[in-house]
Amino acid sequence: MKKRRGKFLFVIAVVITTAIVTYIVLNVVFSPYWNSVYPPSGYLSLISMSTAESADIIYTKKEATEDLDYIVKCLERVHPLYNHGISSDVKECLENEKNSFGERVTSYELWHSAARLLNSTGDSQNMTAPSFPRNYLTDYLKKTHSGYVLEKINGMTVDEIFQQNNDLFSYELEAWGKYALENCFQTLEGLKFIGFDSDSFEYTYINEKGIEEAVVYSGDDFHDYETSAEILGRETDDTPLYSSNVIKDKNVAVLTLDSCVYDEDSRTFLYDFIEETTNSNISNIVVDLRNNSGGTSQIADEFLSYLNHDSFRTPGGEWRLGPYIMRWDSSDEQISHYDEMRFDGDVYILTSVKTFSSATLFAEIIQDNGFGKIAGEPCGNMPDGYGDIVVFQTPNAVLSFQISSKHYERIDTSKSDLPLIPDIECNADDALDEVMSIIEQKQSPQE
Repeated sequence: MKKRRGKFLFVIAVVITTAIVTYIVLNVVFSPYWNSVYPPSGYLSLISMSTAESADIIYTKKEATEDLDYIVKCLERVHPLYNHGISSDVKECLENEKNSFGERVTSYELWHSAARLLNSTGDSQNMTAPSFPRNYLTDYLKKTHSGYVLEKINGMTVDEIFQQNNDLFSYELEAWGKYALENCFQTLEGLKFIGFDSDSFEYTYINEKGIEEAVVYSGDDFHDYETSAEILGRETDDTPLYSSNVIKDKNVAVLTLDSCVYDEDSRTFLYDFIEETTNSNISNIVVDLRNNSGGTSQIADEFLSYLNHDSFRTPGGEWRLGPYIMRWDSSDEQISHYDEMRFDGDVYILTSVKTFSSATLFAEIIQDNGFGKIAGEPCGNMPDGYGDIVVFQTPNAVLSFQISSKHYERIDTSKSDLPLIPDIECNADDALDEVMSIIEQKQSPQE
């Protein structure tokens, strides 16, 4: 009896050990998330997010070189483009950046080199950022939120600044590169990154009437994140990622998604939105993605489950899994419906250059399947491109950098070389008004 029990325990131990070893091997060899700082649930990583104490840290040439080599190592292991090795463009850029290092390398020099290296891949999803604290220009944020547009800094136009720094930003479409540049204008560290290393900064704004206004800022006008949030009158962690507005007298329901979040709260919110829309007999839904830089495409699937369509065409693509590429083809996929609610009206998607990654895919699914129309400006990235990012950090300067692990093909392959062009092209800020006008005209009695 004891022998039989001993054999049974031995078999159990072998099975458990084999399962653990298999799980570890699969993660180390095949998972793109190995050694990443934000692995999805179920994936193994022994790394956690770290921060640099200051932007003033100096690194040795050896440390800087190790950081760039690590970025290339991750590119070669994770990105679908480099399944058979790093391209000559990336190799050349790597050597040039290494050769540019002196014996002492500043945080900004290393940040520049990492940014140029990732830019050389031609994938707008591959980008980097430092982990040291940043200080925000709250007045700039106040002015841009109230309609002012920045024209110049220290006499240089925004276009001139971009032309001098465009190799520091990863982009497929120039509009996204300029948007990435604009993010540098709001922090002291961002200004230093693009070459403004001084004690004062003259910002020239243009208001809605076209009148210029010059404001000179000093370092005292920049504040840490928590102080900036307090000055701006908003909570640091409680900014809503989605909201809605059902306008019954206009026969319109507006769903604003500022991030492609998919969790129990977002699913409940979407359910309540559709329920109110259908119960109010609304026949027009507007999904505002103008400030949505991505997340997960699952929220698009959730939205589709409420539309009165039986199936939708999915994009084909490839997923890099260690030394292998897992290929899937575009196909017609059945939509799992919530039977008690089917929206059978018109759908409009609002987009801008800030619409990126999974938000672009959301808009693409609606447009390329003929489920609705897009209004606004082209999205920030190409719909036939890369995504499903994996985030890493370099070993020395702990620069955060992200790398695509998947390639997505456009659903409408006849438009593979084109950006996602809206059906209703207009200034992004005017997109909602344009759609509201179209809906109003559509509902007006014909003369």
